[in-house]
Amino acid sequence: MKSLSELGAQPIYMLWSYTAASIGSDCPLRYRGKCLDVDAIIVRGLGRGLSVEKYLYRYAFLKTAESQGILVINPTDALFTARDKFTSLRILHQHGIPVPSTVATENPSDVLREVERLRKAVLKPITGSLGLGSFMVDDTDTAYYVVNLLLTLNQPIYVQEYIDKKDNRDIRVFVVDGKVIASIYRKAPQGYWKTNIARGAKALPASPSSEILETALRATSVLGLIYAGVDIIEYEGGHVVIEVNASPLWRGLQAATGVDPAKELAEAILRRVKK
Repeated sequence: MKSLSELGAQPIYMLWSYTAASIGSDCPLRYRGKCLDVDAIIVRGLGRGLSVEKYLYRYAFLKTAESQGILVINPTDALFTARDKFTSLRILHQHGIPVPSTVATENPSDVLREVERLRKAVLKPITGSLGLGSFMVDDTDTAYYVVNLLLTLNQPIYVQEYIDKKDNRDIRVFVVDGKVIASIYRKAPQGYWKTNIARGAKALPASPSSEILETALRATSVLGLIYAGVDIIEYEGGHVVIEVNASPLWRGLQAATGVDPAKELAEAILRRVKK
């Protein structure tokens, strides 16, 4: 909001719980009971632990906004596709972008068979962020308890090949409007495998290879995103995209690199609004 204000825009902060969408009205979108009159909506979060009904409503609200000519960043369909870890990786794979071996299922037996095949796997909910709810398992006994926990929460299970990271780190590449603006290594604490900054990983400036940067740009483009944090693991023999985050946080990246993604994003949005 500060960056938008400095560029001459008039941002307002919106909470989902005060929004409304309507059909057959001269006021298709409302906020706090008043007609919403904006040029763009920047979605910085859909919320965690949403019911199916809230998830569908928030999708409907944003699609209504787009139908009224309002610019939604990231675009609604792209945002919701990226939120679905399995579908986003499937699309990347179909476009030749390297991703880990992954299975999504509601069947506990499928999970246990996959863990047995992979020998080391990551189990997590099919949606989520900040590394919350992810478990690394290397035997079917441990997997059995994790599976039952996730099923108790009525969650489908997402099973992904565990890949040994080079130097126990991954790479976050931040893309805005077709350009890489910054990259960091996210180095996990000693003896820990999660590389999320929110889980204690350290952000360090990075200069990835041109091949990795091109992968990040392609992944963002293939999913139809205007901006994204693309998470990539380097390993002996190559690299894979593990996730494309359509509402990435950037405090750690900004502190490590000095680059201000808010300013870059605000400029990109205003360019598109003016068009």
